[in-house]
Amino acid sequence: MAIGVLIKRVISHGEDAKVLLPHIIELRALAVRQPGYISGETFFNLDRPEECLVIGRWTSLEYWQQWKRDPRRIEIDENLEKHLGANTEYSIYGIGLW
Repeated sequence: MAIGVLIKRVISHGEDAKVLLPHIIELRALAVRQPGYISGETFFNLDRPEECLVIGRWTSLEYWQQWKRDPRRIEIDENLEKHLGANTEYSIYGIGLW
């Protein structure tokens, strides 16, 4: 079953979340080469400029979990986390009918 992964990040000190964009672009460039990757979108909250939401679509939970454990992803994510004022929130949803 295809899944959607919602990744919510909030920047510290009221900065603009767009400072995360280079990291997100780098992650997506690697993700597109991973088995099971379908697509991704990035949203910046217009009411809360310090908040960013990434929605990734994967063909299965297993492929997403494999990518989440990838050492390259972990390294980029650790660099990205330095900008955050809160822990990254991950929510995983099934797409379509069961």
